[in-house]
Amino acid sequence: MALSRVQTVITYSSSGGNQTYYWDVVIDAQGLCTLKNVRGPSGDPCSYGIPEVVLLDMQESKDITAVLLGETEVASGTLIFTGQTELTEAILPGVLNNTDYRVVYTPPDSVQFRTEDLTTTSFKAVPSAAYGSGTDPKSVPYSVLVSTAASSTTGGTLSFVAADASTKTVTFPSAFATDAYRVVLTPSDFFPARVTTKSKTGFTVEIGIGLMGAETVDVGYDVFV
Repeated sequence: MALSRVQTVITYSSSGGNQTYYWDVVIDAQGLCTLKNVRGPSGDPCSYGIPEVVLLDMQESKDITAVLLGETEVASGTLIFTGQTELTEAILPGVLNNTDYRVVYTPPDSVQFRTEDLTTTSFKAVPSAAYGSGTDPKSVPYSVLVSTAASSTTGGTLSFVAADASTKTVTFPSAFATDAYRVVLTPSDFFPARVTTKSKTGFTVEIGIGLMGAETVDVGYDVFV
C-alpha cells in the first residue's frame, strides 16, 4: 500500500464582539499552512465583518500549527460519538513513557474538545456538549503528538481568580534575546485565551471569561523560541 499524507486540517476558534468564529488551518504535504473555511457564529461561511481580535488570532493559529508540526504523531485513531459527553481512548502500552503529550482532534464540525485524565495508556476526550446520536454518529479523528524538534524552553500553568480581572503576566527568570517566540496556550475548559502582549521579559495572557467569587480556571502555556 502506497500510503501518503495529502493534508492535515486543524480547527480553531476565537471570540470577538460576543460572537465565536471558527476556521481551519490546512497543512499540505510540503508543510504549507493556509487558512480556510472561516465560519461565523451560525456556522455559515464568513469572509467579512470579522472582529480584529479574531483576525489576529487567525494569524497566530498558523504559528501554533507550525509548533504542532514540530511534533511527532505516535498514535492516532477515530472516536465515534453517539450522544456521549466523554469517551476514554486506549493507547498501546509502550508507546508513551510520560504524560507530556498533546491530543489534536479533527471533528467534522465546529464542536470543541478538551483532553482529560492523560495517562501513558489512555486519555479522555470531552466535547463541549453531548455529541452525536445513535442515528447520527459523529466520527472524530485524533492524533497523539509528542514534541520533537520544537522543544518548550519555558512552560507552566497560570491559575486565574476573580481578582486577576481575566489577565495575568508571565515574567521570564531571565530576559530572552528576542521577542520573536511563540506561546501555545491550553485552557482547562471551554473558554478562549490569548496572548495580548509579548516582550523579551515576558508576556500577558487574557481569558475571555469573567470570574466571580471563588471561581478559578487554569491556562497551561509553553514558550517556543
